[in-house]
Formats: sequence, C-alpha cells, structure tokens
Amino acid sequence: MADSEKGAAGRPVVVGVDATPSAEAAATWAAEIADARGAPLHLVLVGADTSAPGWLTALAASLGAHADVVPGPGEPETVADTLLARADGADLLVVGSHGTGSSGGLLAGTAALRLAGSSPCPLAVVRGSETDRTPPTTGPVVVGVDGTGAGNDALDLAADLARDLGAPLLAVHVWSDVVAGAGGGAHRRPEDWSELAARGEGMAAEARRRVAARVPDLAVEARSVEGTALRTLLDLAESARMVVAAPRSASRAPRPDDGVLLGSTSRGLVGFAPCPVVLAPVRVPARTG
Repeated sequence: MADSEKGAAGRPVVVGVDATPSAEAAATWAAEIADARGAPLHLVLVGADTSAPGWLTALAASLGAHADVVPGPGEPETVADTLLARADGADLLVVGSHGTGSSGGLLAGTAALRLAGSSPCPLAVVRGSETDRTPPTTGPVVVGVDGTGAGNDALDLAADLARDLGAPLLAVHVWSDVVAGAGGGAHRRPEDWSELAARGEGMAAEARRRVAARVPDLAVEARSVEGTALRTLLDLAESARMVVAAPRSASRAPRPDDGVLLGSTSRGLVGFAPCPVVLAPVRVPARTG
C-alpha cells in the first residue's frame, strides 16, 4: 500500500518508554503499527541522565527505532508534558499501562491518564489481560460509534488502523432507554423501545456506509447493542486486537444521549480493557466572537 494511502506522511509513531516490561511491550506493539503505516518509530525516555541507558539502546536497535533521552525528573506530570510536546505532529502517541503511578484495578499509569483526552494526535495505551502478557495480535479492531463528529473521527481512525494491519473492523453503537439527568441522576427516555432500537440500527448502518466509502475492501461488521458503552466495549475487548474510542471533551456540555456513564467510558477503557486502547484526539471547538 502506498504511503499516501496510509496517511502517515512521514509523521512518527512516538512511544514513551521507561525500564519496565510494560514500556517494552508498548514499544514492540508500536513498532508493528509504525511498520504497517510506513511511519518512523521514536522512543522517548524522560530521565535525569541525558545519556541513553543500555536497555534503551538495545531496544531501539531491535526495533529499528530512533531513541531520545529528555532531561527531567521522570515524574508522571513531567513525562506527560514531554510526550504531549512530542505528540504535536506525530501520527500516534503510545504509552504502556503498568508504569509509575499504576495501582489497584486501574492499571493505567498516571501519565497515561493525564494524556487521555489531551494528546493532539491519537493516543494508544497498550494493555494486555495481565501485566506480564503481551498485547493481542489477532481479533478485530473494535470501535464505538455515536454519529457525532468525534465518533466519526474514531470510526475513521479505526478503519485506517484495521486496513493497515489487515484486521477486520467491528463498529458498535450502544444505546439505552435510560439517560443521565441534568442533576446527575437517571431517567427513562420518552421514546418507545422499538423507536430507539430502529434508531440504533440506523446508526450502525450509517457507520457501515461511512467505512465502505473510506476503505471499500475492508471487512466490516456494524452492530447496534442495547446496554452501556463501557460494559459493551469491555466485553468485546476480550477478543479484540484493540479498542478505539473518542473521549468526550470537557468543553462539551453533556447530552441526553451520553447515558448514565457520562464521561467514564474512555477512562474505564484505559483503566480496565484487556487489550490496547486507542483514543482519537479531542476536537477543539472553534472560538466565536
């Protein structure tokens, strides 16, 4: 496939690394993505010593990557700020999920959570079902769709990744007759169940048409599922190669269709999905006046 079709256009895949197995798994996963998309691979370490440690030199050599050491204390906030700067103009920003700041069931590190929703390029948090297992290399690319501009961005990103990796695409629209109220409570929607189900099927069909127009030869399945977005996507992630989603911008006001898990889906996926999670960049609203 020509580089122009892949869309990387020479923009690098940037990986934040440290001396942990999680970071090595993330770098190895990123190398496959970079190769599939025709993009250079850059490994970035934030540390007090500006000389590259032996493990970083060896890892870069094994993956055919360029390695940089950026001076800094190595604290999560500093690491996140450094990676955000490197993400500007990157094709993809990649981090592991079990580094500094990980605790309990929420296994994504502090830096990963800081980056989620802030990266100017797609962010991948490379996860596996266990801390000592490599991420999956088979299964579909799963994406949640909702018909919004951000949802379409996630769908386009997922279609491109599936195409480049030779993987099938599963697009899922999740709907519910229970929605969030203005005060944070929940209430039932006034529409009839059959009307909501038909609307969901229409959303899935539109996602299928969009993918077919963008990547005509891609194997794609589109489903409409009643439930909650987080639970549905976590279930599908059990057999997925990766899950793609669009984080909700904090600048956007809640909508009734967001459901009772408003604002928690992307964070829940980053924290608990048993496969890599890729988040589309948040759209920045245009300023008026």
